[in-house]
Formats: sequence, C-alpha cells, structure tokens
Amino acid sequence: MPIRAILAAFVVVLAGLTSVPTAAQAAPAHVAHARLTHACTHTSTGTCIRGGQFCPQASYGHSGWDVHGRRWVCKGDHTHPHWLRP
Repeated sequence: MPIRAILAAFVVVLAGLTSVPTAAQAAPAHVAHARLTHACTHTSTGTCIRGGQFCPQASYGHSGWDVHGRRWVCKGDHTHPHWLRP
C-alpha cells in the first residue's frame, strides 16, 4: 500500500508541473475540443493508452483516446488486439 501512496503523490506532483499552453502554442480547435471532451483511456497499469499497445479483448471495436486527444480503436487480431488508428 505505501508504494501506491508514493506513486499517487508522484502523479499529483507531475500533474502540477505541467503548464497550460499559451495562445502561440495552442492546438487547433478540433484537437483542443477533443482534449476537453475525452480524458485519456487508461491501461490496466493506470497509464494512458498509446498507439500499438495491446488492448483488452473486451474493448475490441471500441474507441480510446491517448494523452494528446487522438482517437484509437481496439482492433486487429481478436486474440491479441491493439490500439490502432481508425
């Protein structure tokens, strides 16, 4: 349990270190909108999904979003599906 508490504290500290982009760095409206409407989809270890990673068989055919607001679909081989571009 102490490891989880330390990990949670670490994640909170990292979240506080991220900065909000300025107007010059702002993403296009459609990307910013995706970030606002979809939180990232988490893996079984608690991290955000990334393209190419395995996804649960139960998620086959479902969409997920990465940390950048990009959409991924769980597809491919039914036995070992991956997060792939739609």
